[in-house]
Amino acid sequence: MTNSPPKPSKALAHGTRGAVARLLDSAQARGRLVVSVDELAAACNLSAIAVKRQIAHLADRVVRLPGRPACYLIVPPEHRERGAPPIDQWLGAYFRLRGEPYYLGLLSAAAMHGSSQQAVLVTQVMTSRPMRSIELGRVRIEGHVKAGVGTTPLTELRGLVSPLAVSSPEATSLDLVVFNASVGGIARAAQVIAGLLPVMSSAGMKKALAVETTITVKQRLGYILETVGAPKLAKVVAASLPERTARILLQPWAVNTKDRPVTVSPWNVTDNIDLSKELSS
Repeated sequence: MTNSPPKPSKALAHGTRGAVARLLDSAQARGRLVVSVDELAAACNLSAIAVKRQIAHLADRVVRLPGRPACYLIVPPEHRERGAPPIDQWLGAYFRLRGEPYYLGLLSAAAMHGSSQQAVLVTQVMTSRPMRSIELGRVRIEGHVKAGVGTTPLTELRGLVSPLAVSSPEATSLDLVVFNASVGGIARAAQVIAGLLPVMSSAGMKKALAVETTITVKQRLGYILETVGAPKLAKVVAASLPERTARILLQPWAVNTKDRPVTVSPWNVTDNIDLSKELSS
């Protein structure tokens, strides 16, 4: 699939009246669902205001997406009740148009990798700067700001309609620890990480750890991997730790739920939520 603008010749052959609708037909026929106002204006030989006026008469056929440049999402008839097409058909094109790094992360990435204990109701996207949540009918996309989005290891998933950036299983596990408050806490993060184990590898973990600079994240992930029965991966994480680490709580914002929480070596993590019990309940 290409991001080339719709060709102006056919639209102009019929005049400018209805030109935008014809170009949207052309884009959709070629599998393009995200189009910018600027490219439509250039292709139709219209002003941006004239393009928007024509779009205003297209009812629910297109919806405005936030951000710059101004752009619209084409919503085929079969997806109008839901509010938008599946995100794998257009999300990558949207971020490419904006020129911003991104990737599908956290519970959404875990679900793509096969770890989904429950329905993922919100699409979670990692971005380099804050973005407004996108709500299109029953489709909701929320952004989470992360430094170094562009260096996070990604996985190329087969069978998708268009290219979509998705964090690797190992990078996803690290993000789940960092953003555990956004997924329901560290115990919930550990459950999802356990579901990722079949698709995780030592090589992938080394690559993900190489770009993770926060030691406490590695400590918590190592403890989680050991607790969920992944000693080989835990050993890879241990090898990335310095000789001395600070003592930390497994869940920083939780009240102790264990009578006598124990600090576990080599992670120097105090399990203040009794993770094993949480995972078995």
